[in-house]
Amino acid sequence: MTQTFAPTFRNSSVIVLPMPEVSASKDPETAPLITVDLPDGTSVRVEIPVRDAGTGTVAVLIREDGTEQILLGLPSENGISVILQDGDTVKITDNHKSFADVPEDYWGAEAIEFVIAREIFKGTGEDTFAPESSMTRAMILTVLARCEGVDTAAGGEWYESGVQWAVENGISDGTDLNAPVTREQLVTMLYRYAGEPETAGSIGSFSDTSAVSSWAEDAVIWAVENGIMEGMGDGMLKPQEAVTRAQVAAILQRFLSL
Repeated sequence: MTQTFAPTFRNSSVIVLPMPEVSASKDPETAPLITVDLPDGTSVRVEIPVRDAGTGTVAVLIREDGTEQILLGLPSENGISVILQDGDTVKITDNHKSFADVPEDYWGAEAIEFVIAREIFKGTGEDTFAPESSMTRAMILTVLARCEGVDTAAGGEWYESGVQWAVENGISDGTDLNAPVTREQLVTMLYRYAGEPETAGSIGSFSDTSAVSSWAEDAVIWAVENGIMEGMGDGMLKPQEAVTRAQVAAILQRFLSL
């Protein structure tokens, strides 16, 4: 059964839907359905109250043609917050997945759950994530394209749609697709994806700031200022170091939570 709710607008970045808590379901067929009633043409971030919501709790948009899309909803104090438009219908599901190589106490476990539940990332096997493996440019561009809702399953090669989207949007020139991505290269792609916002200040007090390439300085300053890029625990930023899958997951979670 679909429930329709009209949020009460107030001066807040997140509007709480006036509804009782729902429970996320592992079974998409029994997941609660919610439709928002907003002024025509309005788009707003709403909080959907969900009982015992976790990082793996997601909102799935049901389009008019019956197709579905997992939205980049964020965990909130009482459930999940997600940007919706007038008339949107979503179902609330538990899309948590476990991997044998990602124990609960692993430093990046929550970030990995975040990207996997939203299907931005996929596992490397039925029961593996390979958190310490590096990522190529083709992999990163495919992940970013999924963030934008691009159907990366289309095209001849597995990376074709993602690379095409990235080139068309000025995020990458589409070269060196098999090369590993460094930390400064990753945040530069994110900086371009964010529209290259103005930056102020400096990179910070890291001992290796001189290792940041001149072309990446604005992006690194922006990433550090916004908490997207953090040090490596030894006072160093290590901008030239190749990023691992777990590191990309953590950086993406921070970026998408801005």
